[in-house]
Amino acid sequence: MNEVFRVLTVAAIYIGTVIGAGFASGREIWEFFSQYGTAGTWGLFYSTLLLAVLGAKVMEWGRRIKAASYQDFLHSLAGKWAGRGGDLILTVFLLFLLGVMLAGSGALTVQLGGRWAWGCWGTALLAVLVLSRRLEGIKGVNLVFIPLLFIAGIILNLKTAPSSPAQLVPAAPAKGHWLLAALQYTAYNLVLALPVLVTLHRLHDNAAVLRRGGILGGVSLGVLAFLFHRVMAAAGGSGGELPLFVLTADWGGLWRYGYALVLWGELFSTLIAHGYGLATRIGPAESRYFTLSVAVLMVVAVIIGQVGFGRLIMVLYPFFGMVSFFLLLPLLLKPLPAPQKNPGRKRATRGSPISRFRAESR
Repeated sequence: MNEVFRVLTVAAIYIGTVIGAGFASGREIWEFFSQYGTAGTWGLFYSTLLLAVLGAKVMEWGRRIKAASYQDFLHSLAGKWAGRGGDLILTVFLLFLLGVMLAGSGALTVQLGGRWAWGCWGTALLAVLVLSRRLEGIKGVNLVFIPLLFIAGIILNLKTAPSSPAQLVPAAPAKGHWLLAALQYTAYNLVLALPVLVTLHRLHDNAAVLRRGGILGGVSLGVLAFLFHRVMAAAGGSGGELPLFVLTADWGGLWRYGYALVLWGELFSTLIAHGYGLATRIGPAESRYFTLSVAVLMVVAVIIGQVGFGRLIMVLYPFFGMVSFFLLLPLLLKPLPAPQKNPGRKRATRGSPISRFRAESR
């Protein structure tokens, strides 16, 4: 395996960890960037810079301390209590994130002329069936849909983007401040990616590969977000819970259903990844009750999803972004730790749900 392929692998994992339903639908991009118009473009630029630099720093931090999980990273960054608190907060947020994915599936079904319950319960049932095969059922899902999402972003720009920057003006007064929104977006995405990023040294224990992969992944996220941002800012955020999908209403059946498939793929890949992680938190994947745990989680997630896709993103994501913001400052200011040659192994067999998922899938 040559170095270029290793760098691309690291970047792809980074991208796949961050991109989810809110991103692919355009709702998340609107809330944090596009509602601010041209100022949101600057916010996206600063966010991209931070995601590239800090993503690479997190990977190198994990490599230096030989982190077995994101708890190890939090202990190193801010102490033992922060590690425990961060673990609890992340677990709770991931449970709500399952609700967001299922609510998005229901909203997408409504846009296609069906009923919300069909999309929500159908996606939940499919997730249980896929996860009943453990990792064999979910390998390679992100690698299939990430390129398709880039293609969709380009097509959306060619068909709907404005011809001049002067048109990038929101239709209604924005709420909050564009810079704070950009920092919130960066913070919560980095925290959500921690379980994967801090353990990537197990895949490639090479500082140069991790650094370049982190930078490439962060920049690629920014490019993809900008493709969607241009379309969202031009449309003024119209379209409710799935604004980008609404913009494809007059494209014809083939294009419209093609984008619906891409959007649903991002919803589903995020759902099964975090669903697997939370289920392994309850018990090992080899347990005879693993599928039952997945089913219970999906039922709880459907109940959470009743709140609504757009409302969950509008309230939950900024709140988690504010909580995550407290980790952004020390990560910016604190220097990298000295490399450890013989790190302790007392937590090596635990790890986070998502880090175990990534480790096992390799």
